[in-house]
Amino acid sequence: MTRGTRTLIDSYKKETPPPEVSVIVPVYNGEERLVPCIRSLLDQQNVALEIVLINDASTDGTRRLIDALAQDHAAIVPVHLPRNGGVHEARITGLKYARAPWIGFMDADDFVRPYMFSTLLHTGQREDVDIVVCGSDRVDASRNVIANKLRFRCAQRVDSNIPARFCKLEFGTGSLWNKLYRRDIIMPCRDLQFPWRQNINEDMILNLDCFRRARAVFLLPEILYEYVFNPHSVTSRMDKGRAYAETFRACALALNVLPNLDSYLRMLIVDLYRRQLGFNDYCLASSEDLAPHEADLAEAVSLIYRVDPTALAMLALRTPRVKKSRKAMQRLWWLRPSFWLWRLR
Repeated sequence: MTRGTRTLIDSYKKETPPPEVSVIVPVYNGEERLVPCIRSLLDQQNVALEIVLINDASTDGTRRLIDALAQDHAAIVPVHLPRNGGVHEARITGLKYARAPWIGFMDADDFVRPYMFSTLLHTGQREDVDIVVCGSDRVDASRNVIANKLRFRCAQRVDSNIPARFCKLEFGTGSLWNKLYRRDIIMPCRDLQFPWRQNINEDMILNLDCFRRARAVFLLPEILYEYVFNPHSVTSRMDKGRAYAETFRACALALNVLPNLDSYLRMLIVDLYRRQLGFNDYCLASSEDLAPHEADLAEAVSLIYRVDPTALAMLALRTPRVKKSRKAMQRLWWLRPSFWLWRLR
C-alpha cells in the first residue's frame, strides 16, 4: 500500500463517524465493471455504509479509478495491495480496514438492491443473531434476471445445530456475498492463512469458520443480491477436472487451517465436501481427467493425511441417490422451512 493511500484512509477514519456496515469488495482488473457495482452500493438506503475497495495489484486502470471514487465519496476506503494474492488474501486484508460492527462482502461485478444492507442490518439487530442470509438472483450485465439463484421460502431464525445445518447446505451456498456477519464472528478469519492460492471455494472455508461460532442465524426470503453471470470468469471456464481438484484442495485447507476442530466438526466438513464433489459440476468421465492435477492433488492428500487419515476414505464414499415420487417431493417442499438452489452457471 502506498503512503498516499494510507494517509487518505487515516484522514477518512478521523473525519467520518463510524459506519453501521462495512462492505469489502476485492477488485482485480475491474476497470470496466466496477463503477456500476459501486453505484449500487452508494445507492443503499437507510444505512451508514463503509465501502472497502481492495485493489489486488490490478494491471489495468483499476487503481486510478478506485482513488478517483474515493476522492468523490467519503464512504469509500481505497486499499492497494503490492502484489496479486488472490481473492482470499484481498478479503482478509479488507477485514483489517473494516470499522463497522457488521461486515458484508460483494464481488466487483455484481449488484445489490437498494435496501439490501439496511434489511440485513436491521434484521440482525432486531433478531439478535450473528449472521443474516438473503436470497439472490442470477442476472446479466444489464441487471436483467436470468433465473433465481437462491431463495428461502420463509423468514426463519435458526439457533440449534448450526454447523451441521450449514454443512448440509440448508443455508444455501458457501458464498460470502449474500450474508451479513456480526463483527466478532467474522474477524477471527483475519488469521486464516492458506499455504497455497485457492482459486475456488475459498469463501466456503471462511463461512465454515463463521457458522461454527454463530449463536443464531436468520434466513430472509427477500431477494436482495444480484449475481452477474460472466461466461469468462474463472469458475465458468473451469473444466470439471480442475474444479474437482480445486474443491478437493479446499477440503484439505478447511481441515488444516480452521483451528480447534474436534472429530465431529471434521466429520461435518468431510461430509460437506463429499456431497459437493458428488454434484454434476464435479462428475468426471474418467480418472484421466485428473492427470494434469496430480501434483496439486498429492499436496492436498498429504495435508489431509497429516490431520485425519480416515477423511480420505470418507471422501471416497458416494452419496446415495434416492428416487422420490412427485407426491413425496411435494410433501418435502412444504415440510421444509427453507430451501436452497445450488449455484447455477
